[in-house]
Amino acid sequence: MKKVKNVWLRCSAWLLNSILLLLGFSSCDSNGSEMYGTPYATYSLKGKVVDAQKQPIPDIEVKIKIGRGGDYHSQIAPLKTNASGEFAFKENLTIDGKFRLVARDVDGTANGSFKSDSIEITMDKPSGGDGSWFQGSASEEDIVITLQKDEAK
Repeated sequence: MKKVKNVWLRCSAWLLNSILLLLGFSSCDSNGSEMYGTPYATYSLKGKVVDAQKQPIPDIEVKIKIGRGGDYHSQIAPLKTNASGEFAFKENLTIDGKFRLVARDVDGTANGSFKSDSIEITMDKPSGGDGSWFQGSASEEDIVITLQKDEAK
């Protein structure tokens, strides 16, 4: 009985070693490691907030909402216009290049009171990708948001 048990153990050990040997070599392929992640692109937005007379408006909050499908649900931290009424945004994102920019007067009457307004930006497909996860970059640099005076304030 003891002899049968030893033979059985040796055979099963030989079989398991053979299987592990084959599986080990088959996992050493020449394809390299798999990449995990999400395709992304660098999006750049530059623009200006002006009044009806095309004069720049400083200290206007510009919220950038990200569009997916027909919705704008994600939001990036708001920007503020500088003394020349300009704003700039550059970020790596995993979206289709659809944005809604919402300009809002947050300083009260300091620079005059203005009504909030928004515009939608749909950017071209990014270019210059590396053939991997980076799809390239796209930019929109001549954005102008015109705000109207708020006579009620």
